[in-house]
Amino acid sequence: MKDREKIVIIVEVAILVGIATVLDVVFGILSKGIFPWGGSISPAMLPIFIIAYRRGLKTGLFSGFIFAILQLMTTGMFSASVIAAIPESTFFGPKWVNIILVYLLDYIIPFTLLGLAGIFKNGLKELKPFFLGMILASSIRYVMHGLSGVMIWSGYAEWFNEEFNMNVSPFVYSFIIYNLPYMLASLILCLFAGYVLFKRKLLLVNLEEN
Repeated sequence: MKDREKIVIIVEVAILVGIATVLDVVFGILSKGIFPWGGSISPAMLPIFIIAYRRGLKTGLFSGFIFAILQLMTTGMFSASVIAAIPESTFFGPKWVNIILVYLLDYIIPFTLLGLAGIFKNGLKELKPFFLGMILASSIRYVMHGLSGVMIWSGYAEWFNEEFNMNVSPFVYSFIIYNLPYMLASLILCLFAGYVLFKRKLLLVNLEEN
């Protein structure tokens, strides 16, 4: 890889990860309250998908990791108040274990693995792999968030049952009630916006040599 190409890739990663972060913050504000239990609809995953399609799996995973770190920073997950809110758990032992699991399952792993869209080599040329990559990566992110809800945040299921006189399990609360609505809405938004960019061939800009 030539030095000029490396610089171009670095610039693309910086720009697209920056766009993803801004989209996440803006849409987080705009969609606040749409989902009563939490989460927000956002196309923030799309720039990570784009860099993964344009530059491959490794660059996609790296971009997703940087996005995860920025997510941790912009959501205030390193603040003392947030850390204090992370529940204790006798199953997983000391609280510091829960803190690490929250960082991993809610941020580092799911957002890094958005770069898995890059395994679809023809994602910029054919619509089927273009959609499949986004669906696969979004599904993995959804599973990670769901597991976090079951393993760490199960207390919210108890609150939900008391508040609404219901009897749902932590699994149902996390995977269906909390995470599914905003994750599905975000995926649909990414698919729609991505389709528009795909059809206009905007994702192929500066890739003619490839």
